[in-house]
Amino acid sequence: MRHGLTRAASLLLALAGLAVDGRADSEAAGAPAAAAPAAYVYAGTVERGHTITSRSTGATYPYHVYLPVGYAGSGRRYPVLYATDGQWNFGSFSRLLDQRRKPVILVHVEQGGPEPDRRAIDYTADGAPAYGRFLKQELTPLIEASYRTTAERGFVGTSYGGLLGAVLLSQEDPVTPFFRHYLLFDGAFWGLTEQNLQGEAARFAVSPRLPVQLILSSASAPGNVEDVDALEARYRGRGWQGLVIRRRDFDVAHERVAKPSFDWAIELLDPP
Repeated sequence: MRHGLTRAASLLLALAGLAVDGRADSEAAGAPAAAAPAAYVYAGTVERGHTITSRSTGATYPYHVYLPVGYAGSGRRYPVLYATDGQWNFGSFSRLLDQRRKPVILVHVEQGGPEPDRRAIDYTADGAPAYGRFLKQELTPLIEASYRTTAERGFVGTSYGGLLGAVLLSQEDPVTPFFRHYLLFDGAFWGLTEQNLQGEAARFAVSPRLPVQLILSSASAPGNVEDVDALEARYRGRGWQGLVIRRRDFDVAHERVAKPSFDWAIELLDPP
């Protein structure tokens, strides 16, 4: 379902709230600030502040890496989750993996620059092809050369990041998908173009095989429920072979959906 400028603009304004960490209204009114909570102590390892400059997009992206408990001494290889919007969600996503002792590497890419809203370029229909090449041909080879990884990969995207995920999903290989899991949270699927929708149909015509797990969430207070419904209906209706779809709605606002969605979704990932 496509929505007009008013809907899109309101969601873009809501995204600004993703950078806000729940500060109380009373603080703005002059009430005494609450004591800061103690810093979380990771059992695993966090590496912040890596950067990569892409040949495909011309942008430079900071990214952060979470390595699971025991990585240094285990000698084993681990599946990897590649996530968008690391400027907002790396702390909460990495803590959830750490608290659950999930044996997964997280690579969380920030939106990059120098544009102030680079995600509105990279994660949307026009920029998605170049950003997809960056993920697959530049970032992933670097990560797989630097860390002990398996071939099991997942993609995580919220809002515009979910829109990017929908474009990548429609291009997946029918035999060996690049991403085995797609975690798409309240995706801005209203941004899919007619060409994108035709691409979904063309991919099915080439082969009905799509051996991936599609994990969808939506936000209902308010969010993109109707657009998530539409994407889910298309993928269920075509009869893809090997596709597993999981869906859950959260009674939260769009800008608050990422953390509860990730908390739920990581329990649905296949054991390594």
